[in-house]
Amino acid sequence: MTHLTRSALLFALLMASCRRREETASSGAAPAVPTLAPAPAPPAPAPTTQTGPFGIPIPAIPGLPTLGTPQPNQGPAAPQGASAIETAPLPPGAVEPDGSFTLPFLEQEAQYLISTLSANLEPNHQSRVANIPLNFVNSLTEVNAAAGCTRGGRAFMVATAAILVLHGATAEARAVDEIAGTRLLQDYTDRTVRMINQEQLVRGLPDGVVPSAMAFNPQKLARQRYLYDVQIAFILGHELAHHYRGHTGCANGAPATQQQGDLEDLERAVSNLAPLFNQPLEVEADTWGTVNVLDTGSRRTSGRWTEEGAVMSMNFFERLEGLRGSSPLLYFVRSHPPAAIRRPVIQLWSSQWRNGVRPPAIGAAQGGSNGGSPLPFPLPFPLPGR
Repeated sequence: MTHLTRSALLFALLMASCRRREETASSGAAPAVPTLAPAPAPPAPAPTTQTGPFGIPIPAIPGLPTLGTPQPNQGPAAPQGASAIETAPLPPGAVEPDGSFTLPFLEQEAQYLISTLSANLEPNHQSRVANIPLNFVNSLTEVNAAAGCTRGGRAFMVATAAILVLHGATAEARAVDEIAGTRLLQDYTDRTVRMINQEQLVRGLPDGVVPSAMAFNPQKLARQRYLYDVQIAFILGHELAHHYRGHTGCANGAPATQQQGDLEDLERAVSNLAPLFNQPLEVEADTWGTVNVLDTGSRRTSGRWTEEGAVMSMNFFERLEGLRGSSPLLYFVRSHPPAAIRRPVIQLWSSQWRNGVRPPAIGAAQGGSNGGSPLPFPLPFPLPGR
């Protein structure tokens, strides 16, 4: 074989080898078949009921989050920006030597709050509660505020000394916390839980916990008064709504008097410790109570009221839910829906209010421009006279 022939043969073999490699590379592995993700599972149906504190079944409320496990109260979040204060000067005799508010001042301030809330209701609501007095029961054992009717069908609102002192203490504790960086509110809440567990009466802040240099600090007193006002304003606004929304059935009648029979009915009302509640009516009272506070606050030139006090009270009461015992404070907590329901209602309608939305009516058209709420079924707890 000549040299030329051997060269041609070698070239042909090399070309054939290159073609085989190209064919192998071009054919390659079979293309991968894409793996399909499994179809998502259908969403679980929304629950129709939830289990609340003490095992009470609670209907789920559309638009509101379902109940979760209550979390330990870590105290209210630090306010954003400057804290709102009450700029009106305190009257003589309003402050105790330790910096707390006196009981006469707490009562006087509550009277101012109820009159201001009533004055800022829409006209049809206002006319239903114009003459209903706020009465006080001088009891440090019963923690309560209530709206109802006497046996004679007279409308009343009542608050005990204990509920005023309690909110005076939480207001002072938080005011000191914000200025001095302390944790008095958390400590007071923990102390209240311990006292309840030991079947002891709930009191105000212990002696000596507020430093003497802080007791009469003007900034502390102004913030303290504001926080007391917005907490009690929500509580009274809630109770006031029970009347003008038709829950009690006697708002258009004669108001309660200082006669002996009416006074006995008031005493019995604050001692009525049935631990049940009518959730739709309580939620509606929270809704309108919140709107009333915000309407009133928006018309103030300084220290405008917000939902801050209502949320602060919910944070405090949530720590007490689930505790056992016979403390009157627990009965007050149990007579209302749990904070996990009430707080979202308050926050929802605060947001709606800022967007110009008013609450809807529940029930037939009575009372205010948005309708009223006649009792569609009997209250599960007795009110005086019913």
